[in-house]
This record gives sequence, structure tokens and C-alpha cells, in this order.
Amino acid sequence: MEAIKAAAAVRGFVERLSTVEGRLLRLEIVVLISAVILAVLVLYGAARRRSSDKLLRGVMWMAYSLSYVVVSYAVGLIQDGPFRGETFVLWAAALLLIQASAYAAPVHSRREFAQRKKLLLQHVLQSALVLWLVVSATGRNASYRAAIWSFWILNVLKTSAKIVEMVKASLPDQSVKVIADYMDVEESIAGADGDENQPDPKTMRGYRYIFHGEDTMLPSSHGGGSGEMMRRQSETKSVVTIDRVFRWIDGEAGYSDVEKDMARDFCLAFALFKLLKRRFSGFVPAEAGSRKSRDLVCAGLIHDHATGPDAAFRVVDAELAFLYDEFYTRNIVLVGARTYVAIAVVVAGITVWTALFGTLVGPAYHRLLIGVRDLDRSVTVLVVAITAGLELAQAVAGFSSNWRYVKTVYRCVRDDQPWSNHRRRSHLWWKETITPPVTKYWSDKVGQYVLLKRFDHRPWNILSWVTLYLVEPRRQGQKRGRRKRLPPEVKRAVLVSLKKSYCNLCNGAATLRRHGLSSRLGWACALPKITDQILVWHIATTRCDWADHGRHDHRRRGDGDDVGVNVIDRLVARKLSNYCAYLVAFVPEMLPDASYNAEQIFDTAVQQAREQLGGCRGEGEVMARMQEIEEREMRGARDRAGSATVVEKAALLGGQLAAAVGGDEGMRWRVLAEFWAEFVLFLAPSDNVDIHAEMLGAGGEFMTQIWALLSHAGVLERPAGGATPSAPAV
Repeated sequence: MEAIKAAAAVRGFVERLSTVEGRLLRLEIVVLISAVILAVLVLYGAARRRSSDKLLRGVMWMAYSLSYVVVSYAVGLIQDGPFRGETFVLWAAALLLIQASAYAAPVHSRREFAQRKKLLLQHVLQSALVLWLVVSATGRNASYRAAIWSFWILNVLKTSAKIVEMVKASLPDQSVKVIADYMDVEESIAGADGDENQPDPKTMRGYRYIFHGEDTMLPSSHGGGSGEMMRRQSETKSVVTIDRVFRWIDGEAGYSDVEKDMARDFCLAFALFKLLKRRFSGFVPAEAGSRKSRDLVCAGLIHDHATGPDAAFRVVDAELAFLYDEFYTRNIVLVGARTYVAIAVVVAGITVWTALFGTLVGPAYHRLLIGVRDLDRSVTVLVVAITAGLELAQAVAGFSSNWRYVKTVYRCVRDDQPWSNHRRRSHLWWKETITPPVTKYWSDKVGQYVLLKRFDHRPWNILSWVTLYLVEPRRQGQKRGRRKRLPPEVKRAVLVSLKKSYCNLCNGAATLRRHGLSSRLGWACALPKITDQILVWHIATTRCDWADHGRHDHRRRGDGDDVGVNVIDRLVARKLSNYCAYLVAFVPEMLPDASYNAEQIFDTAVQQAREQLGGCRGEGEVMARMQEIEEREMRGARDRAGSATVVEKAALLGGQLAAAVGGDEGMRWRVLAEFWAEFVLFLAPSDNVDIHAEMLGAGGEFMTQIWALLSHAGVLERPAGGATPSAPAV
């Protein structure tokens, strides 16, 4: 009986939805849902957020794709039903405008960027359909009519801008060829100006890298005379080089050293961004291997700026923000901040007029005779309010554009005008200080993975089964944790290692030689695969960390003292070790070995760890088992590097390291910290630019920052065998 009543209730509900009142209720719900989804996407795009969270990225992409379906459904309801009044057409026009703004939401991969072309075509068709609804709308509400036409026209303007961007993005980027040809002769151009013998990377004297204006130069042929052509073109007023920018900044009065240093770093980042683009287009940098390039990084970027010792990574961070925009946002068509403000003010004014005089208190409003009483009023006010709020949010976001800043600096230097005069006539009329906008591309977080913790993880992969393996299944031992903050001490340790070696890379053997440990531990830097070396040193580092953690916990329980621990060295070693293990487990494409080989080595290591450490619960039991393996390996007669498994090699390495330093924990952590700082630099050079471009859309990787830094130093590949000669004095 109860089942019959429930079925009757369901049939009654379905019948009510099929009536005009039911269809109106569906329309109102769909409009509100669409407005909210699109508003979230617009705000997400205005924040220019890159996220490494795959779930968040997937949800945002699904919401973006779903928004087109929902908006199409709403427009279809308006078109097919008796909803031809201006109220319903106003809803459609507002949704259309919000959708045009949502197109600027960032994508997270090049594949997604290509898919948006199809969605933009759908949006164009929807705009044409809404225009037909606008023309055929009934009603005499002047406020609604003005808002409808304003929203639709602004939607057309935004859509046209996106189409222009798409067309420009599909054309060959001639500027890359210009920069590549210019850098082939940049050394001779700088030398002709008397800067050849004494280039100064701190002031950029002798560095004639193009800052802006390359679009006025014609791509030269590879025949004779191309160098002279480039020289003549570079001497025109419209071509501004980075040394001129630095001189202009130095000449600006009324600004502190910190403000000027921030401006220098940002402008240098823009010039280096143009150099880095060459690698993504297949060009080999002409300055590769030159001492001038190494000086740029070791003496120019890595020094104590007024803004602090981490300027090198701040420059790279800003550079990658430009590169991300180039690949994923394509905001090529720029309008001034005044235009953004004017648009926002007009839309806000129309919204207030529509909400007050057209909907709430005005005589032109005619209440609907069907549906929930006054629900249409609430929907109208909410939709137009959301529209106005999003336009204001985009206007505010437009003030902090990094592209506008460099364009204004370029005009100041080109016209030899001070910042205070030129900014008033530019996009940045509101900005008093010379400091660049705060554009935080990278969140200073890195992935961390500990093999001794995760080897027994057995993923369910339910999501892969449900999606018929459209979502890639996790392999055994793969358990991704939350990304952890990368302390500044770790970044500084990498920079110190880079400067100390003068960009001569080594796989850790130099650290062992420096501390007199080569004879005992050198075998661990001569393993057949680099992935093997990463995992062996990672497990040994984890074991040292766990051992010290247990000992010092005991000390703190005894007398509260934690002496004898080199905290910074331990932090550096642990963070870099876990990060390299994370790359092996989740991003092997960034490592020197072929990704297939790296995956096979990782899978084998997980299986071997299960066989040898199976049944261990907690750090204590794992440590005890590792001690047993170490003792067995020490007694064994076989060759050290020929131990059967990664775990056995790591156990042997940990024991030999402890014996070599004689129980000196500070010495042990100093060796490990210097080893990992040296090793992570050795891993960075790569010709696989696609993985770096892909990871840019996923929140960025620390390895990409190191890779970019080495590229500007002219280091494009690692030395064979992992060895390197002694670095010259810097």
C-alpha cells in the first residue's frame, strides 16, 4: 500500500513538472545553478590559480564543460516554452555574458586548451540563438531591454576578443625566431659596444638581451649578412634591451633599493622568459656553454639582493608565470585599466537600474501570473547582481596584470620618460610605486614520498574501474600525499651548491670527494641507472632520519635537550630526498632515465621492499629489519654495488655512512644535505620540454624552476658518467 502511494506521489510530481508552472520552476532552478557555477569559474580564473590537486582540477573542468550544457538547456526552455517575455531573455543574456567571462578561467593542460576551441564555437552559436530571442522578446520594461542589449553586446565583445586571441595563438610565433636569430649574434653586438671584455651580470652591462620590441624586427634569413641586419634592427629606438632597462631603473629617483631590485628582477624575468620560449619551439640556445651565461646565474642572480638571497628563484617564478600565460591563458588582447573600470561601472549601473526600477519598485514590472509568487523577482535580482559583481572582480584583477606592467616599463624606457610621468597615460595610471605587481605563480610546495612508509600501499583504483580506466590507475606503492611547503633553506642550499660548482654538475660524487668518502661510498654513485641511485640514497636518508628521530625523542623525554642535530642540513636532506622519490613515483618523465625504465625500477623496488620488509608495523620494526639486512650485507662477500635489491644497497650504504663519519650526526647530515643539493641539480637538465609545459598547468614543479635556471646558465645536459672537473673560482 505504501509503495502504491509513493508511486502515485512520484507520478504526481512528474506531472506537475510537465505543466507550465513546473517548467517555469525548472527554468528558475537551472538559471540559478548556471549562474553560481559560472560565477565560481570566473572567480577561479580571476585569481589566476594553478593547482596541483587533480581532484580540484577535474572538478573545475567538469564544471566548465557542464556549464555549456546547463546554459544550453536554459536557453532551450526559454525558446521552446511560453517564456518569451523580457524577464526570461534577460536571464539568458546574463548567463551568456557570465559564460563569456568564464572562458578566461585557466586550463591545466594543453589538451584542455585545445578542447576549449570547440566550446567557444558552441558559445558563438548560443549568442546567435539568444540574439533571436532578444529580437523576438515581448514586454515593455525599458530597464530590462537596456540590460538585455548591454549584456549581449558586451558578450559579443568578449567573445570576439577570445576569437582574436585564438587566431593569433594558432599562427606561428615569429618573435621566437627573431629572438633565436638575435641571440646568435648578441655576443658580437655587445662586444661592438665595448662591453665584450667586462660584462657585469649585476648591472646587466654587456648583456644585450631583448626586453621588448622584437615584433618590430623582421626574421632574418640564415644566409650571410643576417648578423649585420640584426645589429641594425636592434639599434632602433623601438627595440629595448635589458641593459637599457636596468640603467633606466637606476636613474629613477624617489624609490628605495628594495623597490628597484624588485623592478629589476621582474624585468629580467620577462627578458629571460623570451629566451626560454626558444626551447619549447625546438631552438637550441646559442649561448649554451658560455661563461657569460654562467656568470649571469652564478654572479648575477645568485647574490644578496636588497630583497633577500632568494632572488634567483623569484626571477624564475615570475618568468614561469609569463610562460604559463603564454601556454594556457593567451590573454593577448589587452585593454586599459580605465576600460575595465568603465565596463564595470556601466554594468553595475545597469544592474542597479534593472534591480530597483525594473524589478523591485518600478511600475514597468509585471508579476508573472504563474509559478511561485515573486520567485522570478528574486532570480532576476540575483542573476544581474552576480553579473555586476563578476565584472567588478575582473576589473580589480585587471589592475595587477604583469603584462601591463612590462608594457608600461617598455614605453618608459623607449621614450626615455620617468615612471611617474608615463604611468599616468598608461594602463597603470593608478600605481604610484615602481614595484611590479605581485604575481605568485608557484605556491612553494613540493610533492613528498617516502618509500619505507608507502611500499605496502595497495590502491583500490575504484575510480579507474568506474570510468573504464579513463582515469589512470595507481600502481602498487603509489600513495600521493599532500604537497608540503618547501622551506627557503632548501632553495638556498640548492643555490649555494650551484654557485659553488659554477654550474658544473655532478651526481653527488663531488660531495663525497670533498669529504674524503669516495673510497667507501663512491660505489653508490656508480649504479647502472640514475633511478637506482635516487632510491638507494633516498632509503638511506630516510633511515638516518628515522634513527635520529627516535634517538632525539628519547633525549627530549630525558632532559628536554635536542643538541647535536644540524637542523637545517637535516631539513635540506630530508626534503630533497623525499622530493626526488616523489618524482620517481609520480613524475618520472622529469628524470634522466626513460620513464618506462624508471617505472619498472620503482615497481621492482616496491615489490622487493614488500618481500624484505613485509609484516613490519611502524618505523621501529622497519628500522630493526633494515639493521638485520645491513649486518647480513656487511658479512656478505659479494661486491657492494652488486647487492641484489635496492633495499639491500640502501641498508649497506646507511651502515657505511654511519661508520665513515664515526657517529658525528652533524657531519652525516652535512654530507647528505650537500649530496642532495648537488644531485637534484644533476637531475634537472632535460630535452623533454613537454613535461615541463604540462606541469606548468598543474601548479608547477620545483624541478622546472631548477631546469629553467640551468637553461639560462647555458647548461642543457648533464656530464656523462656523473663526474665533473673542479669548478673554477667565481
